[in-house]
Amino acid sequence: MRAREIDILLGTPARLAIVASLTGGGPLSFTQLRQETGLADGNLHVQTHRLLEAGYLEATKKPSGNRTLTVFRITAEGLNRYRGHVRLISQPLGGQIFTLGAAVPRRDRTGTSGGSKDDSQVW
Repeated sequence: MRAREIDILLGTPARLAIVASLTGGGPLSFTQLRQETGLADGNLHVQTHRLLEAGYLEATKKPSGNRTLTVFRITAEGLNRYRGHVRLISQPLGGQIFTLGAAVPRRDRTGTSGGSKDDSQVW
């Protein structure tokens, strides 16, 4: 594997965490994405903006009471780039790729018990 082959957008932990979180089962609001990734609001805003500009994500805004709710979804291009990135970085392991569901333990997105509460086990 050569350094130039690595997807530069997914080569940073914050953006990789965002995209990986969105591959796990549908769209997430800004708040849910912040909880999933553990990123600060400002960092999450900057990184999602970069991924939006590159076409990896799409965002929709919906009215929610007195404010607007931003919901992010991974695009087909973003999913293809993520899968390619996972394949590339797994080459030193003999090309072994774990299924997305088994590779990353998920926190329960509904806030009920279940899932890992230890961040070291999530990422």
